[in-house]
Amino acid sequence: MTKISKRISVFDVFSEGGGDQNVDVPYRSGEEAGGDGCTTVPVDENSVIIATVTEQQNQNASGCETPCSSEEKPSLCSLHQVSRALVAFSIILSIVAASLSILLLFQYFYHPAVQRACPDYLELCASSLNCSLSDGANSCPPSRQPSNRTVASEYKNPVLLLTGRSLLQLYSANVGRYYTVCHQGWKTSHGWTVCRELGFNSNTVLSSPLSLNVTDAICLESFAVVNKTLQSPNNLETFLSPVESCPAQQGVSLQCTDCGRSASENQRIIGGSPSAWGRWPWIASLRWDGRHVCGGSIISAQWVMSAAHCFVLSNFLTVGRWKVHAGSTSLNPSMSVPIRSIYYNGLFNPETNDYDVALIKTSQPMAFSETLRPVCLPRTQQQFQTPGNCWISGWGHVNEGGQLSPVLREAKVHLISSKVCNQSSHYPGMISERMVCAGYLDGKVDSCQGDSGGPLVCQDGGLWWQVGIVSWGEGCGRPNRPGVYTNLTALLDWIYHRLQTDSEIP
Repeated sequence: MTKISKRISVFDVFSEGGGDQNVDVPYRSGEEAGGDGCTTVPVDENSVIIATVTEQQNQNASGCETPCSSEEKPSLCSLHQVSRALVAFSIILSIVAASLSILLLFQYFYHPAVQRACPDYLELCASSLNCSLSDGANSCPPSRQPSNRTVASEYKNPVLLLTGRSLLQLYSANVGRYYTVCHQGWKTSHGWTVCRELGFNSNTVLSSPLSLNVTDAICLESFAVVNKTLQSPNNLETFLSPVESCPAQQGVSLQCTDCGRSASENQRIIGGSPSAWGRWPWIASLRWDGRHVCGGSIISAQWVMSAAHCFVLSNFLTVGRWKVHAGSTSLNPSMSVPIRSIYYNGLFNPETNDYDVALIKTSQPMAFSETLRPVCLPRTQQQFQTPGNCWISGWGHVNEGGQLSPVLREAKVHLISSKVCNQSSHYPGMISERMVCAGYLDGKVDSCQGDSGGPLVCQDGGLWWQVGIVSWGEGCGRPNRPGVYTNLTALLDWIYHRLQTDSEIP
């Protein structure tokens, strides 16, 4: 039985020395009175004495309180002391009763909504999910079996960006077909409409003509041109008019974010080295109660992607206890952004690690800069060649069983085919279509605990594309046990469906 490790820094969250320290507050006794001729009466520290207003006035008038003298009758002295005790006791009871009443009323009328991470399926009933005041369980009827929803008959993404060239195709529900969009008549405003349909609200939309002579055959089956109108269309059905072929044989290459551009091109991560400032501007640290647990990647101004197991395995489902830290290579306090919602794939399997992906929406947009910008999501049918120019980065353990790295580390890794990775000498039959292996078969360079949820990126066409999410592996850097990553290309439908479903929520 092999030991499979999810690369989450659970033990670092509860490491010694990181919590709040108990501070002993010394007891402060009353100061001795001097110079006023009054005799100080010893006070029993085990009792609580609350003076009434009248008694305080009497003290101010006389300068000091005179205890019962021996000349007074014992019965009167005792009665006086009992009366004082009863008055003090009554006041204490009144205060306690009032406090309890206020507390009970507060608890009765005030019910704070504790938002929790939601399991998200591509099901029609997904909109009924409400994780507040619940355990984050799926509320779909038990009779409905969750499905991948990537089958053509079940779900059609309204927008496709094909291959590394980002060729635009739009789906017509009336016809049941994807159309390659011709560049003739294309305007920037059209790009905004399409990107909003895809789930991106960014004003940064990049489009350019693309020669259809260098595209795959699937892109040359059906074509459409943009309808001539003075206003931007409100939906895709009124957006296009089918044609036999595109004028000038040009389609539209579209990007909805200015993604995949690094501010630095220099050369965690086991066997890696410290990363340069701005080298990986999309990397994020996800922190539970201020402590780093997992990595993440920025995909838009308000969306961060990570691994489902970061939230599910340790029951870290309370949204309010998470924050996103981005724009820095250090684990020291940096710019933090509160989180509004967390969604993890409802088909995530803790036993097999399948469907290990989650999306986090921040409470407010992040301001992009040279050290903070999004990574590119892979395109439909985009192929990344082995070994490829691929890198991993994170603050995880620098060696198996070690400690988190205080600075961001990076390492170059090779993509390994699933056919090789599924062999008996590696991970026999454990690599699904939604997983991809990367690293080296002789070990040494690998991701580790604390790197979970971070990005595996590969460079293609001058841009950095996120190919995978750090997911699991046997140990760290062991021979014949490369790192296993979530294959994002196989889960694009789930990602875009979530972006589209949540895009209208402010």
